[in-house]
Amino acid sequence: MMYYSSTLFQIVGFDNPIAVGTIVTATNWIFTFASIFLIDKVGRRRLLLWTMWGMPVFLPLAAGVFTKIPIDRETLELTDDKVGWPAIVVLVSMILFVASYAAGLGCVPWQANEFLPMEVRAMGTMMINMCNWGPNIIVSSTFLSMMRGISPSGTFGFYAALSFLGFVFVFFCYPEAAGMTLEEIRVVFEHGFGVRYAEEWRKQRKFGNITHGANETGKEVV
Repeated sequence: MMYYSSTLFQIVGFDNPIAVGTIVTATNWIFTFASIFLIDKVGRRRLLLWTMWGMPVFLPLAAGVFTKIPIDRETLELTDDKVGWPAIVVLVSMILFVASYAAGLGCVPWQANEFLPMEVRAMGTMMINMCNWGPNIIVSSTFLSMMRGISPSGTFGFYAALSFLGFVFVFFCYPEAAGMTLEEIRVVFEHGFGVRYAEEWRKQRKFGNITHGANETGKEVV
């Protein structure tokens, strides 16, 4: 959506869509920069949970407002020059969506190679890059076609549903690995997705019951 922000704001009737799109770009930069300082202090999982909830909230807001904007689905042009408040709501929802994305999902996945042992880290890093950029290419190449095919509201609703599924996945399947050694991370995934185990590990470490390199029995992991 960053690629088409100016196009979106032109569709909803802003006179200077490039300048308005710059606001969204600046939001992306600011919150990405902030996440660099927060990711180690807050933790990967917590940062995702604190930010990703906004994506399936603000996208449906934009989807709903698009129903109030008179747009020709074939040309994606306004059929009425007077749009008013819906254009402002779309702008605000896009700013909040981008802030939610940039602070969490835009940054944390690039740290996922910390889950990988050294013997497969190179291959795993390549796969992580493919999983990051592959969907990016798909979205950027199909976004306008979807806008015409299922309407702007349908397109934003579709991505809102995907965002919600992503939040659910993180909640149930993404463990917190910050501060763990590779040996400790390996033990985490011996307990399914390891979300509860990782939380319990962190509690025990906080109270001094375990140290680096020790598993739940207190023995060194080889």
